[in-house]
Amino acid sequence: MTALNATVTPMWAVPLMHCQLPAHESLNAELARLFLAMEAEGDRHRDRERRDTQVGIFESHFALHRRSDPCITQLFGHIGQALYGFVQGINQYSDVEMANIHLDMHSWFHVTRRGGFQSVHNHPNASWSAIYCVDPGDGAEPSSGIVRFHDPKNDSLMYRDPGNARLQPPYLLGAWQLTHRPGQLIVFPSYVLHEVFPYTGQRPRIVVALNAWAQWRTLPA
Repeated sequence: MTALNATVTPMWAVPLMHCQLPAHESLNAELARLFLAMEAEGDRHRDRERRDTQVGIFESHFALHRRSDPCITQLFGHIGQALYGFVQGINQYSDVEMANIHLDMHSWFHVTRRGGFQSVHNHPNASWSAIYCVDPGDGAEPSSGIVRFHDPKNDSLMYRDPGNARLQPPYLLGAWQLTHRPGQLIVFPSYVLHEVFPYTGQRPRIVVALNAWAQWRTLPA
């Protein structure tokens, strides 16, 4: 049989970026001390909107990146560099084009205590979202505090057989789960539905999250 001249195109793939901040241990220790102190002050730093998707989570205000604490400045310096590089690469912008783009964001931290979780949600009015792990906590169960990302292809699991049972990236079907590691940053499209499984540890689980959107500084000709 004559071989067909066929090509495969990765249509509708979902990009998720992972990176690990170098020498994050001392930074994370400073961040943890700051966030736990802010949590202890209660409503002074808590976001005013209560979300029915959250149980057992302290959620801060949404302007964390604007604080002047050295550890916050250092963290968002790393995040900004990673995010700009990712946006430029994924869109194939030139350096000139990228210099004409301003990225704005909301950012906050979560402290999750034993039994805390967040049900399925996404992040409207942003193009990219990110999670940085300060401390994953000490839950013994494999599912403790994991993040499950749901397949945005709504009908992708309507039928499974050996023809599609082992599809490899970027053609995966169904949910994908992330176990946090200290110093890990993950960036994902804001439209992707995700949830956080119940946390079973004793030590607080601490993460930083953000939503980012882009604007042209000057409209291209």
